[in-house]
Amino acid sequence: MIRPMPKNPTKTTAAPAAKKVNKSAWIRALPATMSAKDVVAKGKAEGIKLSLAQIYTARSTAKKATRIVAKGKPGRPKGSKNTIKATVSSDLVHLKRAVFEHGFSKVEAFLADLKKSVGL
Repeated sequence: MIRPMPKNPTKTTAAPAAKKVNKSAWIRALPATMSAKDVVAKGKAEGIKLSLAQIYTARSTAKKATRIVAKGKPGRPKGSKNTIKATVSSDLVHLKRAVFEHGFSKVEAFLADLKKSVGL
């Protein structure tokens, strides 16, 4: 059977497309204290189909992202006070090693010459 052509071919009979919602962003916008079942119910009231798994996944991903940003690079942060202690302690180790290798008398003579050259 042949169907007749519509009178006005430029008009569409379908309703305009509904605005697509980013479900993960919508879930993250809600308070984290709201239970997953309440989120599903609120989404259903607004016409958004959600599952409990989607909510748990979206919240877990959001937590991981904040942990990565907060954690930063591994190791001691720049400008920490431990760097001075580390260099002083390593210098003292080198000094002790020099005393054991060369003896007290040679190290004392070296320090006396060093004091004279600096003006102390």
